[in-house]
Amino acid sequence: MGVTKIKWTLAFFICIIFITTTSAQYNSNTDSLLQILQITNDNRDRARLLLRISKEEEVKKPEYSFSLAQQALKIAQIADFDSAEIKAMIQMGIIQCWLNKIGEAFETGEQVVQKASKYDMPMEVADGRSIMAVAYSKGGDFDNSSRLYFENLDLYERLNNKFLMGSTLGNIGADFLEQHSYQKALEYTNKALRIGLETKNLTLVTDQYNNLAAIYQVGFNDYANAMANYSKALQVAQEIEDFQQQGGIMLNIGRIYMKREKSDSAFYYLEQSLSIFQKLNNPVLKADCFTAFGDYYFKLGDYSKGKEFALSSLSIANENGILQTISDATYLLHKISLIEKDTSSAYKYHIMLTKTKDSLYVLQNQKELFKLEFKYNQERISREQKIKQQRYYIIFGFIILILLSGLFITILFNSRQKIKIKNTNLEKEKAESDLRFKSKELSINLLALLKKNDLITEVSQRLTELEKVTARTDTNEAVVKLNREIKQSSDDRLWQEFSIQFKETNSNFYDKLLKKYPDLSHNEMKLCAYLRLNMSTKEISDLTGQRTETLEKARYRLRKKFDLTSKDNLVMFLSQI
Repeated sequence: MGVTKIKWTLAFFICIIFITTTSAQYNSNTDSLLQILQITNDNRDRARLLLRISKEEEVKKPEYSFSLAQQALKIAQIADFDSAEIKAMIQMGIIQCWLNKIGEAFETGEQVVQKASKYDMPMEVADGRSIMAVAYSKGGDFDNSSRLYFENLDLYERLNNKFLMGSTLGNIGADFLEQHSYQKALEYTNKALRIGLETKNLTLVTDQYNNLAAIYQVGFNDYANAMANYSKALQVAQEIEDFQQQGGIMLNIGRIYMKREKSDSAFYYLEQSLSIFQKLNNPVLKADCFTAFGDYYFKLGDYSKGKEFALSSLSIANENGILQTISDATYLLHKISLIEKDTSSAYKYHIMLTKTKDSLYVLQNQKELFKLEFKYNQERISREQKIKQQRYYIIFGFIILILLSGLFITILFNSRQKIKIKNTNLEKEKAESDLRFKSKELSINLLALLKKNDLITEVSQRLTELEKVTARTDTNEAVVKLNREIKQSSDDRLWQEFSIQFKETNSNFYDKLLKKYPDLSHNEMKLCAYLRLNMSTKEISDLTGQRTETLEKARYRLRKKFDLTSKDNLVMFLSQI
């Protein structure tokens, strides 16, 4: 029974260590905080106060502490106070671990991790993982417990938070102790102790000395080393006035002295322990201390005293549902009853002991079932993650396919556009080539017209000379008439031929010109066509037979109609239409 008691006490103090590493310590008086709460109207302040009171009451009244944390959670949700909401959930998870509500604690830890991750609160995420780790540990799943502690350890190392690194290493050591891996437990507890000594964190130091003592006591039956470490732990706990730790250490020292049959020393330490627990009014540890006293008096042969303490322990244990203490107390009462030959009481306590063992067995089975459920949930989560990953790959592949299809269509479209542009350029080049050819042809024809015009002019001049020398009136009239018809016919044909060829190369010129300047005359349109071909005034005069002065005046009138200044070039203006 001794080893079981040490492990149970150690498990209790692991919860204490977990609580001290995940939250700050408050020394405010609970009554004064409750008075302040009654006059506080702001929901955010009320949530903070409720959390402080919950911390004050978590050891003495865990159920009451839990209800206060629940109230804080509801008020924080109403006030949309995310950080207080997460802290309230952490407090609830801690107490659920304390009360052995493993499944509820695990779910609360998961919710803390999920919500804290959403708001990028890494320390609170670590607190949620710690709650889950304790739940795993209490359920006997030390692999997952250690995995979560190592995740936290990685975070604390990156943040260089020495205290949390040390506390987490200590928790990992405690997990190894529960798995009977005593060398590993020793290794990690010593690492935690070194950090505590290095940083002069006396809370961490006393915790690790206490853990080391338990490892030597339970794992190696090395009572000398156990006593040495308990003594160091007690010295530090007294220095920092950690009364709860002092009481637990003294209780364990008293048990070691009982094993070594040093009754005076055992009594001293047990008495000191009980005194502390009565002042703290901690029912769990007080009941455990009463059991130790009952066992002490039983070994001394004082069965009456032993029975008295065992009954006190049983009463507290029944009231608080502490199964292990009920089992220890009823076992002691059963032994005392047998020695006193009180068969009726011995039978009664035997029945109680059997029922308690059955309950412990059921609880153990529940832990095993819970462990299997954890494993199943992990496998289920793993399967769901694989399915999600497969879906992700399918969606990713579909997106890649769409992108590739889009890329192919874009390339195809660009290729078609390039071909279209190429064809357009070819058509444009062909049109420009045709235009250049027609322009060249127009220039050649224009030269031919000019030569033809020169020839007609020469013929006309000779007819004029003939007209002067002809004596007969009828002949003279015929010559004049012929000369006039040649000139008129020559001008009309010349313009018609020029106009046809000009329109072929400048198809929209007249339309655009008339659209902008509808009051242009026929002769002005003809002059614009000649100018567009960059013909000089003399060339136009030679072609049309008009005097250069007349043409210059016509050009001036055009500039006026086009609103051109002296700086503007008339030929350049017409070429851009």
